[in-house]
Amino acid sequence: MKKNYLPAFLFLFSLSTFVQAQQPTAHTNLPIDSRLYDAFDGEYLESLSTGNPFLLQRWNFYLDHSWYLTTLPDEKANDDYPVIRIEDPDNINIFLLEKEFRIRSDWEKQMIYSIENSDQALVMIPGKEFTRKLNEHLGRRH
Repeated sequence: MKKNYLPAFLFLFSLSTFVQAQQPTAHTNLPIDSRLYDAFDGEYLESLSTGNPFLLQRWNFYLDHSWYLTTLPDEKANDDYPVIRIEDPDNINIFLLEKEFRIRSDWEKQMIYSIENSDQALVMIPGKEFTRKLNEHLGRRH
C-alpha cells in the first residue's frame, strides 16, 4: 500500500506560511511621523517600530484621521462646548492637544471642542468610526 503524503505536506506548508504572514516581522521599519516625537519619548517610539508596529501604525493614522475642524453653526455657537486653544490650525498635533486640554474621544459619539476666539470647532470622531477607518486603510475586514 502506497501512501501519498503530498496533500498533507502541502496543507502544513500552507498553514505555516499563513501563520508566518500573520506575524509582524522583527525588522519592521515603519516611518514615525515627526509629530509623535513631540508627544512621546523617541526611544519608546523607536521600540514600537519593532515591538508593537500596529500601535505605531495606529498612532500615525490617528494624527490626521481622528478629528476634523468645522465651523460652528450660529445656533450651536452658544452651546457649552469645552474651549481649547489652537495656535496653528494648519499644523495640529492631536496628541499634544489631548495632553494640554485633556480632550478625549468617545467610542460611540463625536466629541466637540470649541476653538478659542473663533467660530471653529475641533470634532473628535467616535472611536468606533476611527477603528473602521483604520481597518479600511490597512485593508482589514471588520
